[in-house]
Amino acid sequence: MISVLLLLSWALLGLAPSAQAFTPYRLIFGAAKSPESVTVFARDKRLKSQLKRALVVAVPEATLSVSSYVVGGHAYLVGWVDDAKERNDLEEAAINMGGLQSVDVYLPIKKTGDEAPSSVDEMKLKTSVLASLVEALGTDRTNVSVDVLGTHVVLVGVLASADEVHSARAAAEGTHGVSGVTSYLSVPPVEDRKLLGRLLP
Repeated sequence: MISVLLLLSWALLGLAPSAQAFTPYRLIFGAAKSPESVTVFARDKRLKSQLKRALVVAVPEATLSVSSYVVGGHAYLVGWVDDAKERNDLEEAAINMGGLQSVDVYLPIKKTGDEAPSSVDEMKLKTSVLASLVEALGTDRTNVSVDVLGTHVVLVGVLASADEVHSARAAAEGTHGVSGVTSYLSVPPVEDRKLLGRLLP
């Protein structure tokens, strides 16, 4: 199965096997764990790379504070911004990139001074949320990305069933210190589900 995924990844990413200086194990592992079909998974990775480049060109100073994701052709921008103009510029860059089915953003303006969030506290809370997700989902946690802004948690990813989506959100909401959760978790539509390995409900 791994060799099939590798060849498909090369084909979908427009890369020839002879040109590879290394085996993209992380890409293969991600494709193997994702409930998306290999075609959709590879397309999302390609779109995410294009999206990152578009955001860097539009607002280079935001690249360290804003994460970008593409799941099932849908883009999500998550992170702190300095002001409304920065948020609008990032969203516009994503929309104008083309190839995306939709763009959703969770980009609050970062507070300053005594009200500024602690990056250390955010990292500690993220670690706790990740532990809760592992307990709830096991190895399927690898399909879920977690961002923490202050005490608010944002989940982005794709899971195999609506029950898993519910469990992931409940696990994050139940983590001590979390004040709220925004979930961009989804289940692949039937036509985009993986057929190799196991059949999804």
